[in-house]
Amino acid sequence: MTHVPTQAEVDAMIDAMSEEELDAYLAGESSLAVGATAPDVNAGGPETDATATGAPRSYAVLLVIGSLIGIGACWELIASQISQLRDPDATLVCDVSPLVSCGDSLNAWQGNLLGVPNAFVGGMAFAVLTLIGMLLAAGVRLPRWVWWGLVAGTVCGIGFVAWFLVTSVLTFGKLCPFCTLIWLVTIPIATNTWGRAAAGGHLGLPPAASRRLLAGRWWIAGAMYAVIAVIVLVAFWDGWVAMLR
Repeated sequence: MTHVPTQAEVDAMIDAMSEEELDAYLAGESSLAVGATAPDVNAGGPETDATATGAPRSYAVLLVIGSLIGIGACWELIASQISQLRDPDATLVCDVSPLVSCGDSLNAWQGNLLGVPNAFVGGMAFAVLTLIGMLLAAGVRLPRWVWWGLVAGTVCGIGFVAWFLVTSVLTFGKLCPFCTLIWLVTIPIATNTWGRAAAGGHLGLPPAASRRLLAGRWWIAGAMYAVIAVIVLVAFWDGWVAMLR
Protein backbone atom coordinates (compact mmCIF):
# COMPACT_ATOMS: atom_id res chain seq x y z
CA MET A 1 0.00 0.00 0.00
CA THR A 2 1.31 3.45 -0.89
CA HIS A 3 2.50 5.33 2.14
CA VAL A 4 0.60 8.58 2.69
CA PRO A 5 2.83 11.11 4.46
CA THR A 6 1.61 12.41 7.77
CA GLN A 7 1.26 16.11 8.43
CA ALA A 8 4.40 16.01 10.58
CA GLU A 9 6.37 14.40 7.75
CA VAL A 10 5.15 16.99 5.24
CA ASP A 11 6.00 19.87 7.59
CA ALA A 12 9.45 18.41 8.25
CA MET A 13 10.08 18.05 4.52
CA ILE A 14 9.09 21.67 3.83
CA ASP A 15 11.16 22.99 6.74
CA ALA A 16 14.22 21.14 5.43
CA MET A 17 13.96 22.65 1.94
CA SER A 18 16.22 25.43 0.77
CA GLU A 19 14.65 28.57 -0.64
CA GLU A 20 15.17 27.33 -4.21
CA GLU A 21 13.65 23.93 -3.44
CA LEU A 22 10.67 25.53 -1.76
CA ASP A 23 10.10 27.84 -4.73
CA ALA A 24 10.21 24.83 -7.04
CA TYR A 25 7.87 22.91 -4.76
CA LEU A 26 5.36 25.76 -4.64
CA ALA A 27 5.58 26.04 -8.43
CA GLY A 28 4.66 22.38 -8.79
CA GLU A 29 8.07 21.44 -10.15
CA SER A 30 9.62 19.69 -7.15
CA SER A 31 10.57 16.04 -7.49
CA LEU A 32 11.00 15.61 -3.73
CA ALA A 33 8.88 13.01 -2.00
CA VAL A 34 8.44 11.47 1.39
CA GLY A 35 7.62 7.90 0.50
CA ALA A 36 5.06 9.25 -1.95
CA THR A 37 4.23 12.37 -3.96
CA ALA A 38 3.77 15.36 -1.71
CA PRO A 39 0.38 17.09 -1.77
CA ASP A 40 -0.08 19.88 -4.31
CA VAL A 41 -0.27 23.16 -2.39
CA ASN A 42 -2.11 24.80 -5.27
CA ALA A 43 -4.72 22.12 -5.59
CA GLY A 44 -6.85 23.26 -2.63
CA GLY A 45 -8.53 20.83 -0.25
CA PRO A 46 -7.86 20.03 3.39
CA GLU A 47 -4.07 19.69 3.01
CA THR A 48 -3.67 23.19 1.62
CA ASP A 49 -4.71 25.06 4.77
CA ALA A 50 -2.25 23.08 6.86
CA THR A 51 0.81 23.07 4.61
CA ALA A 52 0.75 26.32 2.64
CA THR A 53 0.56 28.96 5.35
CA GLY A 54 4.27 29.64 5.72
CA ALA A 55 6.74 31.39 3.41
CA PRO A 56 10.44 31.25 2.50
CA ARG A 57 12.82 33.14 4.75
CA SER A 58 13.67 35.53 1.91
CA TYR A 59 10.09 36.83 1.98
CA ALA A 60 10.23 37.24 5.76
CA VAL A 61 13.50 39.19 5.46
CA LEU A 62 11.95 41.41 2.78
CA LEU A 63 9.02 42.18 5.07
CA VAL A 64 11.25 43.01 8.04
CA ILE A 65 13.85 45.11 6.22
CA GLY A 66 11.36 46.87 3.95
CA SER A 67 9.04 47.66 6.85
CA LEU A 68 11.85 49.01 9.02
CA ILE A 69 12.84 51.34 6.19
CA GLY A 70 9.20 52.38 5.88
CA ILE A 71 8.96 53.03 9.63
CA GLY A 72 12.08 55.19 9.45
CA ALA A 73 10.61 57.25 6.60
CA CYS A 74 7.30 57.64 8.45
CA TRP A 75 9.18 58.74 11.57
CA GLU A 76 10.98 61.46 9.65
CA LEU A 77 7.71 62.68 8.15
CA ILE A 78 6.04 62.84 11.57
CA ALA A 79 9.05 64.68 13.03
CA SER A 80 8.97 67.15 10.13
CA GLN A 81 5.25 67.76 10.61
CA ILE A 82 5.72 68.43 14.32
CA SER A 83 8.56 70.85 13.55
CA GLN A 84 6.36 72.66 11.03
CA LEU A 85 3.51 72.96 13.53
CA ARG A 86 5.86 74.44 16.11
CA ASP A 87 7.50 76.80 13.65
CA PRO A 88 5.88 77.33 10.22
CA ASP A 89 9.15 78.82 8.98
CA ALA A 90 11.29 75.89 10.16
CA THR A 91 13.75 74.39 7.71
CA LEU A 92 12.75 70.76 7.21
CA VAL A 93 15.16 67.97 6.41
CA CYS A 94 12.88 66.86 3.56
CA ASP A 95 12.95 70.27 1.86
CA VAL A 96 15.89 69.53 -0.42
CA SER A 97 15.01 71.75 -3.37
CA PRO A 98 11.99 73.44 -4.99
CA LEU A 99 11.34 70.14 -6.77
CA VAL A 100 12.07 67.74 -3.91
CA SER A 101 10.20 68.83 -0.80
CA CYS A 102 7.55 67.66 1.64
CA GLY A 103 6.68 70.86 3.51
CA ASP A 104 3.62 71.78 1.44
CA SER A 105 1.96 68.37 1.81
CA LEU A 106 2.39 67.73 5.53
CA ASN A 107 -0.51 69.82 6.82
CA ALA A 108 -2.67 69.71 3.69
CA TRP A 109 -5.75 67.47 3.76
CA GLN A 110 -4.03 65.12 1.31
CA GLY A 111 -1.41 64.42 3.96
CA ASN A 112 -4.04 63.69 6.63
CA LEU A 113 -6.63 61.58 4.89
CA LEU A 114 -8.03 59.88 8.02
CA GLY A 115 -7.79 62.95 10.23
CA VAL A 116 -4.29 62.01 11.37
CA PRO A 117 -0.99 62.23 9.48
CA ASN A 118 -0.68 59.65 6.72
CA ALA A 119 2.76 58.84 8.12
CA PHE A 120 1.18 57.79 11.42
CA VAL A 121 -1.10 55.31 9.66
CA GLY A 122 1.79 54.11 7.51
CA GLY A 123 4.00 53.60 10.54
CA MET A 124 1.37 51.37 12.17
CA ALA A 125 0.95 49.36 8.98
CA PHE A 126 4.70 48.84 8.62
CA ALA A 127 4.90 47.82 12.29
CA VAL A 128 2.35 45.06 11.64
CA LEU A 129 4.32 43.90 8.60
CA THR A 130 7.51 43.82 10.69
CA LEU A 131 5.82 41.58 13.25
CA ILE A 132 4.48 39.26 10.56
CA GLY A 133 7.90 39.07 8.93
CA MET A 134 9.51 38.15 12.24
CA LEU A 135 6.90 35.44 12.85
CA LEU A 136 7.50 33.97 9.39
CA ALA A 137 11.27 34.09 9.91
CA ALA A 138 10.74 32.11 13.13
CA GLY A 139 8.87 29.40 11.20
CA VAL A 140 5.35 30.35 12.27
CA ARG A 141 2.65 29.30 9.81
CA LEU A 142 -0.01 31.97 9.43
CA PRO A 143 -3.76 31.36 9.20
CA ARG A 144 -5.33 31.95 5.82
CA TRP A 145 -7.20 35.03 7.05
CA VAL A 146 -3.85 36.68 7.84
CA TRP A 147 -2.75 36.14 4.23
CA TRP A 148 -6.03 37.63 3.04
CA GLY A 149 -5.37 40.62 5.28
CA LEU A 150 -1.85 40.96 3.89
CA VAL A 151 -3.12 40.90 0.32
CA ALA A 152 -5.90 43.42 1.05
CA GLY A 153 -3.51 45.70 2.92
CA THR A 154 -0.88 45.67 0.18
CA VAL A 155 -3.51 46.32 -2.50
CA CYS A 156 -4.59 49.38 -0.50
CA GLY A 157 -0.93 50.34 -0.16
CA ILE A 158 -0.40 50.26 -3.92
CA GLY A 159 -3.61 52.23 -4.39
CA PHE A 160 -2.29 54.87 -2.01
CA VAL A 161 1.03 55.00 -3.87
CA ALA A 162 -0.82 55.62 -7.14
CA TRP A 163 -3.10 58.26 -5.58
CA PHE A 164 -0.31 60.21 -3.90
CA LEU A 165 1.86 60.03 -7.02
CA VAL A 166 -0.93 61.73 -8.97
CA THR A 167 -1.43 64.22 -6.14
CA SER A 168 2.30 65.01 -6.06
CA VAL A 169 2.28 65.70 -9.79
CA LEU A 170 -1.02 67.56 -10.19
CA THR A 171 -1.49 69.31 -6.82
CA PHE A 172 1.89 69.94 -5.20
CA GLY A 173 4.13 69.88 -8.27
CA LYS A 174 6.99 68.37 -6.27
CA LEU A 175 8.18 65.08 -4.79
CA CYS A 176 8.39 64.24 -1.11
CA PRO A 177 11.66 62.28 -0.63
CA PHE A 178 10.41 60.23 2.32
CA CYS A 179 7.11 59.47 0.58
CA THR A 180 9.08 58.25 -2.42
CA LEU A 181 11.12 55.99 -0.14
CA ILE A 182 7.89 54.55 1.23
CA TRP A 183 6.70 53.87 -2.30
CA LEU A 184 9.96 52.10 -3.12
CA VAL A 185 9.56 49.59 -0.27
CA THR A 186 5.78 49.19 -0.58
CA ILE A 187 5.94 47.94 -4.16
CA PRO A 188 8.18 44.85 -3.70
CA ILE A 189 6.44 43.99 -0.43
CA ALA A 190 3.10 44.05 -2.26
CA THR A 191 4.13 42.04 -5.32
CA ASN A 192 5.94 39.42 -3.25
CA THR A 193 2.95 39.13 -0.92
CA TRP A 194 0.64 38.49 -3.86
CA GLY A 195 2.97 35.89 -5.31
CA ARG A 196 3.46 34.05 -2.01
CA ALA A 197 -0.25 34.15 -1.19
CA ALA A 198 -1.08 32.76 -4.62
CA ALA A 199 1.54 30.00 -4.33
CA GLY A 200 0.11 29.06 -0.94
CA GLY A 201 -3.35 28.58 -2.42
CA HIS A 202 -4.83 31.55 -0.56
CA LEU A 203 -6.15 33.49 -3.57
CA GLY A 204 -8.16 30.74 -5.21
CA LEU A 205 -6.28 31.08 -8.50
CA PRO A 206 -5.69 28.16 -10.87
CA PRO A 207 -2.28 26.49 -10.36
CA ALA A 208 -0.90 27.89 -13.63
CA ALA A 209 -1.93 31.44 -12.73
CA SER A 210 -0.44 31.06 -9.23
CA ARG A 211 2.88 29.92 -10.71
CA ARG A 212 2.95 32.84 -13.14
CA LEU A 213 2.20 35.36 -10.40
CA LEU A 214 4.91 33.92 -8.16
CA ALA A 215 7.48 33.79 -10.97
CA GLY A 216 6.65 37.30 -12.18
CA ARG A 217 6.50 39.06 -8.81
CA TRP A 218 9.77 40.98 -9.37
CA TRP A 219 8.88 41.76 -12.98
CA ILE A 220 5.62 43.32 -11.76
CA ALA A 221 7.54 45.37 -9.22
CA GLY A 222 9.98 46.46 -11.92
CA ALA A 223 7.11 47.51 -14.18
CA MET A 224 5.64 49.65 -11.38
CA TYR A 225 9.02 51.27 -10.78
CA ALA A 226 9.31 52.00 -14.50
CA VAL A 227 5.86 53.61 -14.63
CA ILE A 228 6.67 55.84 -11.65
CA ALA A 229 10.03 56.80 -13.15
CA VAL A 230 8.47 57.75 -16.48
CA ILE A 231 5.70 59.80 -14.82
CA VAL A 232 8.17 61.63 -12.60
CA LEU A 233 10.58 62.26 -15.45
CA VAL A 234 7.92 63.59 -17.83
CA ALA A 235 5.87 65.56 -15.27
CA PHE A 236 8.89 67.34 -13.78
CA TRP A 237 11.02 67.55 -16.90
CA ASP A 238 11.36 71.34 -16.81
CA GLY A 239 12.34 71.20 -13.15
CA TRP A 240 15.01 68.53 -13.73
CA VAL A 241 16.45 70.56 -16.61
CA ALA A 242 16.52 73.72 -14.48
CA MET A 243 18.31 71.90 -11.64
CA LEU A 244 21.00 70.64 -14.02
CA ARG A 245 21.78 74.06 -15.43
